[in-house]
Amino acid sequence: MYKQFLLCLLIVGVLLTFGCAEKNTAFVEESAVKKLAQVSVVGNPSQIDTGDNYAFIALDQGGLAQIDLSNFKLSWYPEMEAQDGSIFKFWRNRRLAYTEETDCLFFYEVQTTDKFHVISTENPDSLKVIDAITGGTGSVQDIHARALDEPLEDNTMEIAFCGQSMTLRYALYDGELYLGTQYGVDTDFYLSGVYIDGNYIYTAAQQQGLAIFNKENGAYVSHAVTGGEAQKLVVKDGYAYLAARQGGLKIVDVRDVNSPVLVGSYDTIGHATFVDYSNGHAAVSSGSGGAYLFDVSDPTSPKLKERITECGYVNSVKMEGDILIVGSRDEGIFFYEF
Repeated sequence: MYKQFLLCLLIVGVLLTFGCAEKNTAFVEESAVKKLAQVSVVGNPSQIDTGDNYAFIALDQGGLAQIDLSNFKLSWYPEMEAQDGSIFKFWRNRRLAYTEETDCLFFYEVQTTDKFHVISTENPDSLKVIDAITGGTGSVQDIHARALDEPLEDNTMEIAFCGQSMTLRYALYDGELYLGTQYGVDTDFYLSGVYIDGNYIYTAAQQQGLAIFNKENGAYVSHAVTGGEAQKLVVKDGYAYLAARQGGLKIVDVRDVNSPVLVGSYDTIGHATFVDYSNGHAAVSSGSGGAYLFDVSDPTSPKLKERITECGYVNSVKMEGDILIVGSRDEGIFFYEF
């Protein structure tokens, strides 16, 4: 009887011990990003550009989205009033470029006549169409615009753009009246992306990788075969970061523009389409593979920090400070802090 009593006490003790013990949960690695907001939009987010305060999104078949980065409030423009009171409807809009310093947005339209609407963002609560750019604007694949460090003959901005042909175009603009390109040169490369940095124009040259041209006259300087199919690019601190479709992320050392060298690479799932850089980090949109965030503090050895898949099919990415913006084909615009 006494032995049975002791056995019962032992069983109760064991049950209490294991019943009160904490469960051994599986280790979950902490995410490198924090989701800030998700904004629904109409249309397919095809390209994103930003300033300190706003993000602008080209929505194919949806017009223009403007999102306040302080509160993620959406202003949607399926159409827009011009200075003379006329109304422009936006139909097929896939490319844009924004220069915050000059309050100017270049917004590409492919319906009827391929052209850039020039939009004043001086009053962020009431955007206005102020001009149009036509001529050499057929089937534009990419545009990059930036404010000049010093005005040049009243011009305050410079613009580079490329189409499905092999032509690279460069123009100066005063923000009021477009007078045409400075030059258009046949490059012998099929171009998908452009980026102005210093005295050079860097281009994503599809199967040929990275091609560099002199900004003054469009003369060819050099190129580097990267593998994959270069789509878009950004140049920061002597390195070019390319989204290379099936080749993922490619990083090229361009500190010597006459001899660019591929120094880093990361193969992403899906097709890499857009790339951006901020504060030692690079982001890549990779279609069905989602969005990728890399630590590129050492450009020769990019390290994956986060792969974001909750967005579904990702068309585009953009970075502003420590905010990563992701344009999803089906789920809208996502904002993450990293």
